[in-house]
Amino acid sequence: MSSEKISSHDHYSEYDTWAWLYNETMGPQYRQNQLQPLEKMLLPQISPNAELLDVCCGTGHLVQNLIERGYQLTGIDGSEQMLNYARKNAPQGKFILADARTFELPPTFDAVFSTSASLNHIMSIAELKQVFQRVYTALQNNGIFFFDINHHEQMERWWNGEVVEGEIKSTYAWTLTPKYNSSERTGHFKVTMFQSKSQPKFSPIRSIWYFLSPLLNKLQNISLFYKIRLKLLRLFQSQEKNWQPIDVSYPVRGHQPEELKIALQEIGFVDINICTLEGSTTIDNKHSAYFICRK
Repeated sequence: MSSEKISSHDHYSEYDTWAWLYNETMGPQYRQNQLQPLEKMLLPQISPNAELLDVCCGTGHLVQNLIERGYQLTGIDGSEQMLNYARKNAPQGKFILADARTFELPPTFDAVFSTSASLNHIMSIAELKQVFQRVYTALQNNGIFFFDINHHEQMERWWNGEVVEGEIKSTYAWTLTPKYNSSERTGHFKVTMFQSKSQPKFSPIRSIWYFLSPLLNKLQNISLFYKIRLKLLRLFQSQEKNWQPIDVSYPVRGHQPEELKIALQEIGFVDINICTLEGSTTIDNKHSAYFICRK
């Protein structure tokens, strides 16, 4: 394992605030979610021991899974606290504290990927082209670049200021609330974290959650159970008085797939394919857009 530092002005310290929560909850969950597109679209195109670069790697759960499959992994992230967890979660990985727009690596990678719509955090096409250029430079000839985004029409449909995710635990809870301004094509997702410094007092909502959570977690892909889950989270957020909430918000932009394709072409990428996880080339407002292209 090794690590490198960047200057403080490139350090995304605002992401340090929720690193502990991401490591406990979203990191392991997103690892499972993102393995499917990687297995379907990227891994079949590379050698079993390929050298891979994970841009915006977070807490390293996905890195560890790929290392266990025999790949050589380097992870880049702008949050020092995220990487502190990543080094523990994937001790054989190499991690670099760096800005996705300015990192510098030699052309040694067989593939570069970025998952969980991380590139939505890049707020302009000009800055995304900086990311694409850094990725292009780090790839070997014929190397593959793979990433996903939440696009404008999708965010316009789903990012409506309502709680969409969260959990209630014995000593902490959290909710995730995305909101999008369609006319400006910008939005944010707000993470509200609740922590109890002492033994929590009795709460009917928490009691119901604890009783139903095994069923809600198992069946959350079924609409009725997902709605029940969200209803409990919203009630907890609005009515819980014993735990102090902490809000952190992260800005995002709703990019259009076609403008990203043009940006990739301008950098020099070829064979650019855009599709849904199901393989459809029609990107509608119900699906994320997945990009795969080649240097």
